[in-house]
Amino acid sequence: MYRSTRQKQANIYTEEQIRSVISKSGIEIASEVESDFLIFCPFHNNHRTPAGEVSKTSGTFFCFSCHESRSFIELLMFYTKKSFFEVTRLINSYEKNIDIVDDVSSFLEEKQEFHPFDRLLIKKLNNQALDSPRAIRYFEGRRISKESVSSLSLGYSEKQDMVTVPISTPDGSDFVGFVGRSIEGKSFRNTPGLPKSKVLFNLHRNKYKDHVYVVESSFDAIRLHQCGVSAVSTLGSSVSKKQIDLLKKYFNYVILIPDNDDAGKDMSKKITEVLGKQSISIGLPNRFKDIGDLADSDIVELTKRVNDPLLAIY
Repeated sequence: MYRSTRQKQANIYTEEQIRSVISKSGIEIASEVESDFLIFCPFHNNHRTPAGEVSKTSGTFFCFSCHESRSFIELLMFYTKKSFFEVTRLINSYEKNIDIVDDVSSFLEEKQEFHPFDRLLIKKLNNQALDSPRAIRYFEGRRISKESVSSLSLGYSEKQDMVTVPISTPDGSDFVGFVGRSIEGKSFRNTPGLPKSKVLFNLHRNKYKDHVYVVESSFDAIRLHQCGVSAVSTLGSSVSKKQIDLLKKYFNYVILIPDNDDAGKDMSKKITEVLGKQSISIGLPNRFKDIGDLADSDIVELTKRVNDPLLAIY
């Protein structure tokens, strides 16, 4: 409907305007080339290598994998589930020099007070991880690929001998800190002031999906993510009302896979009591501590078995 209009106005946007608008809409810019921003295509199950490109001059979207083509407005409407009027307002807010963060917050997100974390530090830790054989061996030992280390900005502090997982705001516009785990032993350390009770790890990559798997550990969520499964982490067995509200707000139903211990069962019970029929909980065989103990093939098979009856119910 809007494609012909957009083609006539091919150069109406600036590169920085397009970058800002798509980022504030929750679309992750995975990479970029001279003429295009590269993103994961929202029109098919694209999660490993970004197959979609967004023109830096027109905002036109095209996917080299599924061949979907959309105008900038159509892309934003599909991704945000907002109307033509709302998306146009978002784009115009930049053109009129309105504070785009506040404008987006007014209709895409409930405004939250988050303090942005140092992006340069996240990048530095990520580079250290990619350059460290010790860190890569640890991640691979947890069945986390080097590709995921790169795309998810996982990090490594040589001084602390600790791997790090960056945590983002619900809309993915800023980092709010990171969780860390020692390579030797089982020591955990988070950045001071991390608003763990107000966020879910990996939410911004899945918030427009119909359903999501909920696990405790960020590493477990990454394992599911690598298998093409939409997953978020509560960052521990302690779950807050705000985290449950986020699940209720963004997903039609959730599938809980708690750790095989009492704390995990309590976490699962707390969520299901609030969400009711909007959720189910899956128990793992006793020989597994958590979903991360399963091989990739077992994870895929498990999620296939779970999804069929769910789709028949909801």
